[in-house]
Amino acid sequence: MAHILLIEDDPLVREAFEIILASDGHRISSAADGAIGLRQIEQGRYDLVITDIMMPEKDGVEVINALRKSHRDLPIIAVSGGARGSATDYLHIAKVLGAVEVLSKPIGAKELLAAVKKALPPEDGEQR
Repeated sequence: MAHILLIEDDPLVREAFEIILASDGHRISSAADGAIGLRQIEQGRYDLVITDIMMPEKDGVEVINALRKSHRDLPIIAVSGGARGSATDYLHIAKVLGAVEVLSKPIGAKELLAAVKKALPPEDGEQR
């Protein structure tokens, strides 16, 4: 399965996503903010990045911008609860910048796993 980098500042959401993704067979690495996540990207190989939008240090928009310059083909899923504004506005920006999927919090397990499956390239022999 995929090696996923999860960038999420809320520890409860991060833990829930880790459990959901790991139970589906994925290998998960996590980061508490965008700055840490970008450092991890440079040190490892990931098949997918899931990033929150509203975070301290570097937010998800900055993460997406950086990844589109350095890892152009790396699929990104952006998630947001909106915090200081409408989640829809932030997620629209994320999509324009290159996120392949966007999800508005709260996110259920089925919704998260469906987005991951859609964002990842098909494995050999797998049809979509």
